[in-house]
Amino acid sequence: MNLYRNGFVVSQLNNQCGSYNAWPLSDLSDDLTAESLTNEADDRWFIKYDMQHIIPDLNFIKVYYNYCKNINLDVKVLLFESLNSRIVVDDKIEIKEVLGFDCIGTVYYSYLHEEYSEYRQDLLEKNITLNRNGLFDSFEEVLYFVELRKKAIASGINIEDFWDETIVKISIVDI
Repeated sequence: MNLYRNGFVVSQLNNQCGSYNAWPLSDLSDDLTAESLTNEADDRWFIKYDMQHIIPDLNFIKVYYNYCKNINLDVKVLLFESLNSRIVVDDKIEIKEVLGFDCIGTVYYSYLHEEYSEYRQDLLEKNITLNRNGLFDSFEEVLYFVELRKKAIASGINIEDFWDETIVKISIVDI
């Protein structure tokens, strides 16, 4: 398995439930800089490319991150890695902490967080549990989750299925 560094997400982390709030400036109203940065991300990447809201431009990430810090938002820069080799960043950045593996539609929608309880018993039978960050510890664990999910969809269960399941490794990085 070869994971590719696809890019970065600036996010607030909720350590108590393992979730993350990606691109928190998009939640702010009446802040022209926040709106400008949000619009730039939309125009340069999110609308232009078929992607999961992951930005490959470290310079933009630094500007976004620094503005968040200037307005006292507690954010981290997350590196997202996946099997997708279409967009690869080669920035030589150091991984501070690996959070784990997720199954996402986009960074705004984690199939794992939304549906984990549906498959909890099947996962426990294989000794698969979420780590302290609310994610899986290995690629194989999240792959099994995807397998269970696909079986459920094939059986006719009506669950969220707008986007392909993308397995991602999420790490905190220093910029």
